[in-house]
Formats: sequence, structure tokens, C-alpha cells
Amino acid sequence: MLGGIIIILLSTLAAFSMISALKRRFEFIEVSLLQRLFFFHLALAFTYYLYATFNPSDSVAYYFKISDNFRGEKWSDYYGTSTIFVEFIGYPFIKYLNFSYEAIMALYAFFGFVGFLYVYIFIKEHIRFKHTLFGVDLITIILFLPNLHFWSSSLGKGSVIFMGIGIFFYGISNIPKRWISILVASLIIYHIRPHIMLVMLASAAIGFVFTTKGLSWVVRLFFVIGVSVAFYFIYSDVLSMVGIDEGEFLTQGFDLTHRATELTKATSGIDITSYSLPFQVFTFLYRPLFFDAPGLLGLIVSFENVFYLLITLRLLTIGGINYLITSNFLVKTALFSFLTVTIALAQISGNLGLAIRQKSQVMILFLFVILSFLDKQKLLAYQQAMWKHVRKARLTKLQKETTP
Repeated sequence: MLGGIIIILLSTLAAFSMISALKRRFEFIEVSLLQRLFFFHLALAFTYYLYATFNPSDSVAYYFKISDNFRGEKWSDYYGTSTIFVEFIGYPFIKYLNFSYEAIMALYAFFGFVGFLYVYIFIKEHIRFKHTLFGVDLITIILFLPNLHFWSSSLGKGSVIFMGIGIFFYGISNIPKRWISILVASLIIYHIRPHIMLVMLASAAIGFVFTTKGLSWVVRLFFVIGVSVAFYFIYSDVLSMVGIDEGEFLTQGFDLTHRATELTKATSGIDITSYSLPFQVFTFLYRPLFFDAPGLLGLIVSFENVFYLLITLRLLTIGGINYLITSNFLVKTALFSFLTVTIALAQISGNLGLAIRQKSQVMILFLFVILSFLDKQKLLAYQQAMWKHVRKARLTKLQKETTP
């Protein structure tokens, strides 16, 4: 426990130092907001710790696999992708620095907060206006959604991949100046979930192809080459992870039915194999909704899902659909990443608990898309108001000049 307290104090110092340093680079950063966000994230990390104390948790398994030399006695024995990489990151802290379970949990909670920092910068760099829901700032609501924090505040894949996704989108916001951030984030995401990296690379490439706004041909060329090379190297890894032979994939594609069936066996499972794809996606994104909530956590998430439904309705208009077609590279990349991951995971998340956890990794991308649409609407309204003001001023001037 003492080790956990020490790491919390050190991570608090590190977080506040990062916020101060970022404030010097980005004037729009609200220091007090991010400081409150850190303590909120810390509170959800402690909540997860209590949850893991009384319920089965992967975080406990990760810790004891490392401390008990489950995969071997050398650090290199833990190198790999997916679950193994979580243990690879934790190995030097547990084996060399003697981190306790509480200490390593606090460290991974800090990783999750770093993800929120970069997500915040990514959103604020591209959202010009303030948007509200019931009088509350939408960006603030999004940052303080509890489910996003709960699943990114513990020893596990969630905290690390959320950090990677946050840094990745921060990087592609300014590719020439942030290519190192893109490289680091890509390595993190690939090692945690190769299939997510595959999706994000493909989405970025599609975003380039269908967007002409603000991107030079030189940046396009080098980025597409980099994506193609990375795609080539991780393609076979992704297929092997889902248990599909390359030749079989080319003829049959992904068959996820067996995986969905396996996941319905849990107590919070729902047999979604008979659902239509649209209903599978709806179940993944917006359930539970009180009536089918699996326990107290499900009830809390139900409030969050109501928020998702309300804000999604703002996008489901003719103007919203048109915006998705004409939007810029970043919006298209976020949208394609979100849609592809959602459609894939919706087919296998027969367990509502699993859906609650997995969607937290990509839901932030959809929220960014919606914020961008609302921003575009407000910008158009502002431009129209300004144009009316200019026309009125010109008309008034003309009337004065023609009045005898």
C-alpha cells in the first residue's frame, strides 16, 4: 500500500508538471480543468482497485504472472503482442523496482491520464466554439465520462491503448512536426492490439484518399508510403491473432460467429448471434439502458449511454450526413476508425460487460466527430450572422448616401 501511495504522489507531480509544460505550448489549455480531471481519474482508479478486490480482474493475473515468473525469468520472455505486452511493460517495475500491486496499478492509471491529456489537446486544437448540453460544456462532459476513466485506470490493455490512441490522433493533427508521436503511438497500439492498429492505419489512408483539405501532396505521399509498409508488416499478425489463415481470409473474410458464441456464456452475456448487424451495433454502443443493466456498474453506464444517444441524435440529420461526406482528413480518420472497430467488436461482444469495456477505447473518436459537426454548424451560423450584419451596414450606408 505504501508503494502505491508513493507512486500516486510521484504521478501527481508528473501530471501537474506535464500540464504546466503543455500550457506553455498551447494557450488554450485550462490548467485547473486538467488538474481536476487528474484527481477524477485517480478517484476512478481507486474505484477500480476496490472493484478488483472483490471481483475477478485481469490486473491481478497480470501482476502475479510477472512476479511468479509465469513466462520465464528474463524480461525478453515477456515480449510480444496483446496480453503479453502489458506484462512486458510492467516487468521492469515489478521485478527490478519491486513495485507492489498497488504501485503498478497507480502507474498504469497515470498512463491512462496521459491519454486524456493528448485527447484533450487533440479536441481543443480543432474545436473553435463552446458547445453545451443542458447548459454544461460538452467537452467537459466528455472528459469526465466515468466509463472512459474506469477502464483506462488499471494494470491492463485499456490504459495503455487509450494512451496510444490519444497520442496517435494528437500526432496526425500535425504530421510534419509530430511524426515521432505518430511512430511511438503506432508502436504502442500495435503491441497492445494489432488489429486496432491495422484499422487506424487503413482509416488514415482512406481519410487521405477522400480528403483534399489542408494536406500537401508531399505529406500525402510519405504518409501513404509509411501506412503501406506498416500495413504489410502487421497484416499477417492480425490474421494469426484472430485464428484465420491468409488464404481463408481472402476467400471467406472474417468469421466472428464462434467468438460471439463463446462470449455469451458469461453471466452478463447476451446471445447476439441472431441479431441483425444494425442491432448488434446498437447493442454495442448504447446498451445497457437501465432495463438490462448487469449490476451497479451497468446502471451507472446506462446514464452514460443515454448521453451517447442524445448526442448521436444531433448528428443524425441531413446536414450531419452531408458533413461526414465533406469533412476533413482528421474527422474521416476518426470516423472510419470508430466505425470499423465498432462493427468488428459489435459482432463478438455478446457479453455486455465486455462491450462496456471495449467501446471505451474508441467512443472518444465518435464524440470528436460529433463535436466537429456541431462546430461546423456554429461556424456557418456565425458566418451567416456576420454576412447579414455586413449587408445591413452596407444598406444603411447606401440609404444615407442617397438621402437628400
